[in-house]
Amino acid sequence: MTLHKCELCKLDISEECVFAIYKRVIAGEEHTFCCKHHADEFERKK
Repeated sequence: MTLHKCELCKLDISEECVFAIYKRVIAGEEHTFCCKHHADEFERKK
């Protein structure tokens, strides 16, 4: 099982759960988040 961490809250996210992983490219780098809200917050702070 592959685990990722949310870039904002550091929550462990399983790669097998497609509903609990949100990926977004910000400034040319792919980042992993637990939800769209955290992706939006992270991008806003950058």
